[in-house]
Amino acid sequence: MTRSTHSRTPTPLTTLATAALLALPALVAGCADHPTAPGMTTPGREGGLLDVAGGPPGGIAFYSNRDGNPEVYVMNPDGTDPVRLTENRAADVDPDISPDGDWLVFTSSRTGNAEIFLAGRYTAERVNLTNHPATDGWARWSPDGQRVAFHSDRAGNFEIYVMNADGSGLTRLTEYPGVDQFPEWSPDGTRLAFRRDHDVFVMNADGTDAVRLTTSPALDQMAAWSPDGERLAFMSLREGYCSVFLMNADGSGQRNLTPKNPDDPDAAWCSRAPSWSRDGRIYFMSRRPSTGGDFEIFVMNADKTGVTRLTFTPGDDGIPAAR
Repeated sequence: MTRSTHSRTPTPLTTLATAALLALPALVAGCADHPTAPGMTTPGREGGLLDVAGGPPGGIAFYSNRDGNPEVYVMNPDGTDPVRLTENRAADVDPDISPDGDWLVFTSSRTGNAEIFLAGRYTAERVNLTNHPATDGWARWSPDGQRVAFHSDRAGNFEIYVMNADGSGLTRLTEYPGVDQFPEWSPDGTRLAFRRDHDVFVMNADGTDAVRLTTSPALDQMAAWSPDGERLAFMSLREGYCSVFLMNADGSGQRNLTPKNPDDPDAAWCSRAPSWSRDGRIYFMSRRPSTGGDFEIFVMNADKTGVTRLTFTPGDDGIPAAR
């Protein structure tokens, strides 16, 4: 079911990008050599995205409160060179980098409620894409970089919506009396995985033919597609603590990738918010005894080997989004 709730004429993302590039021709020609040129930023000041976000595939966006407030950061895939991209007294969280690395969407409460904002590599402007008194969050880019899916409770309960990358063409995809949250595009852009009540579902990108993939009585959510579209990583509480699970795209073969140490209490462990990199590794946030109670960002292979901690700062680091 699709139902348009916005009447503005869609403007492709390329139009926004072209306008920004034309406004800053010198920066486009040499932004790597001039990181503090107009429209760019130095760490700790809002501005355009630094090259770590727009460089080779593999950059990681995440939120952190390491400086006392939830802000958006980016870092290299091995955890080096973290750079702070936002500086606002409100909470800036849940970022996602566009496929070309030039744009970033994130959730911010800087207007007084949770909204979806757009930031560009070549512009210091922060654009409020949703501008609605409801709670909007978990924005995720389509594979072609032209649309953004997100969840919102503007209809009285959380539903899945999609809009063009400039905020136009808003369309409600789900109409369900319960909870629909955490949309995630399949690599080919034809489907969306999402949470419905306590389970992971998959539907067509137009909101039709929703199929339930998990049936555990516990909460399953935050599903993320593998680069080949054959598997989904997701968070589950079925074993008494939050853990990253893996399943085939049809729901078969569900298994725990982050089992806790059996000698530790359940409350000491939590792994959630998985995100796949293009080379098939899984990034996730985790709290465990070794992190001292903080959430930190880890990466592992899809067979649960090679678990590596990437962040080590006081405070929580979370919701990694791999480009």
